Amino acid sequence: MADLNKLMENEAFMAFATYATIILLKMMFMSSATAFYRMTRKAFANPEDSASFGKGENAKKFLRADDRVERVRRCAD
Repeated sequence: MADLNKLMENEAFMAFATYATIILLKMMFMSSATAFYRMTRKAFANPEDSASFGKGENAKKFLRADDRVERVRRCAD
């Protein structure tokens, strides 16, 4: 237990833990935001996702790139 207390007092570890937490929260938020924009704009990346909105040729019209979806997706990188 003493080693854990020393680790929590280490400034480098605390900085790493803080930045890792921020990056993980950003990753979780951006994946949800990308999914939200894809669903609301009906702009999907693959046929499996667009199949819920139509079958055959009707589903193919949802396979497109939307500028707003791509902007959110790029922010996650």
